[in-house]
Amino acid sequence: LLSWDRTTDDVSVITIPRDTITQIEVFGPSGESLGTTEDHVSLSYAYGDGSHESCRLTQEAVSNLLYGLPIQGYCSINMDGLPTLTESVGGVTVTVPNDSLESVDPKFREGAQVTLDGDNTETFVRYRDTEVSQSALARMERQQEYIRAYGEAAKTRFAEDPGFITELYNTLQPYMVTNMGTDEFASIMQSLSEGAGTEGWTVPGEGTEGKSYDEYHVDDDALYENIIQTFYEETR
Repeated sequence: LLSWDRTTDDVSVITIPRDTITQIEVFGPSGESLGTTEDHVSLSYAYGDGSHESCRLTQEAVSNLLYGLPIQGYCSINMDGLPTLTESVGGVTVTVPNDSLESVDPKFREGAQVTLDGDNTETFVRYRDTEVSQSALARMERQQEYIRAYGEAAKTRFAEDPGFITELYNTLQPYMVTNMGTDEFASIMQSLSEGAGTEGWTVPGEGTEGKSYDEYHVDDDALYENIIQTFYEETR
């Protein structure tokens, strides 16, 4: 989730673990709504159509998780678009945050700097060992690093060519589902490229083993405090 401060051009990147348990809307075999239940936030997307309906359901689930916080837009990019994203900035140099990928490729040892390209980006962003409990959290750290490193590369690319943002939007369109137009997309990307800084935090909580799958249970007090600090200003 991106929080964009239009006055400072700062952007906060909020990471939501895929196994976070929250209220999601569920549906029956014929597509009829069965109401809401507590389940993994990632399932909200699966109950949709893989397009705008999936995005809308995820948008609602994330809003529920964040105490009804309004979310104005969504953008979903499928896995085929990841190489295009990386190649749009000429490669993304990441610092590998943990050893969760080293068994697949030794160059991805913890602390190593690796430049991702169109061939290895999906492995870095997507791979996890499903036999290891909470492997999604280790993968999430790699995803956070990719987002950070991509932002840095995009700043450099934008400084060289301000038309880069419009080109990126057009290039990603075959892989993307969004309710944002070119202007809004460009404004957010320009803020990422020009802003004073990009901060980030992860929804606070604890990973546990459920009956069938890993679960992530939110620390409500800590989450509430983070939301206040990120989205609100004290008035006197």
